[in-house]
Amino acid sequence: MASIEFDNKYAPCGFLIVPDGGHYKDDDTLLIQSDWDYPGVASRIGWQPCHDCTDGTVACRICGKSASDLISEAYDYIRARDGQTFDLLDEYLEGV
Repeated sequence: MASIEFDNKYAPCGFLIVPDGGHYKDDDTLLIQSDWDYPGVASRIGWQPCHDCTDGTVACRICGKSASDLISEAYDYIRARDGQTFDLLDEYLEGV
């Protein structure tokens, strides 16, 4: 399993996906710093955008939430789970 780690020293503009026991090693830790990636990571750990018509990177045609709003929601969802481990995050570390 891998965890989400927020650390201003190592990832001041994003967060890290860290395998169990691999805390902050360049060869097995992944930096996520593009806000475009937040909905994808958030969905792997349980977040769902408002409706099925969007993956969180485009505006919702049903409720009208902008892509920016959805990306912010995804980030907040991830941030609230700082330090928690998730099985599905292991996919991000394959090949790192």
